[in-house]
Parts: sequence; structure tokens; C-alpha cells
Amino acid sequence: MPPVSHPFKQGSMVILMNYNDHAPPHVHVKYQGDIRSYRLEIRSRIWLTPGRMLPSSLRRLVEIWVEAHEDELIRQWNNARQGQPISIVG
Repeated sequence: MPPVSHPFKQGSMVILMNYNDHAPPHVHVKYQGDIRSYRLEIRSRIWLTPGRMLPSSLRRLVEIWVEAHEDELIRQWNNARQGQPISIVG
């Protein structure tokens, strides 16, 4: 999964997008080396949980960032689905 962004420049969180992923359009959030991938639907901002959730303050930061970059993320999602390169967002 290529990174779409490192939105908080802390190095502990990265947002990724999978080229062969399923609908609906969503991003994966990796946090502090956790092997789980927290997934957030881009348009609705609904978390598609793997079980455990990110801390609420981090969830809200990611939701705000995704909302601010929604159009750009959807473009990147469409690029990924067509096998085209993904660029860094934000």
C-alpha cells in the first residue's frame, strides 16, 4: 500500500491507499507501528474498524484531515483503481 500522506509530520501516523482495494473509497491509517490498519471511508467518514479503535483525539484529527482533502483523496482513489500512480496529498 503506497502512502498517500503523512498528515501530522510526526512520523507516528501514515495514511495509505491500496491499489486493489474494495469499495467504498477509503484510506488506511497506520499508527505507531501497529500491525492493524484503521480504515476510514472518505465521503462518510465512517470508521471501518478492525476491532480496536484509534484514540478519539487522533480519530478526530484524521476525520478533519480527510474532510479537508476529500476531493483530492477521491481523485487518488480513482487513480489507484485504474492502476495509475498515487501522489502525496496535503
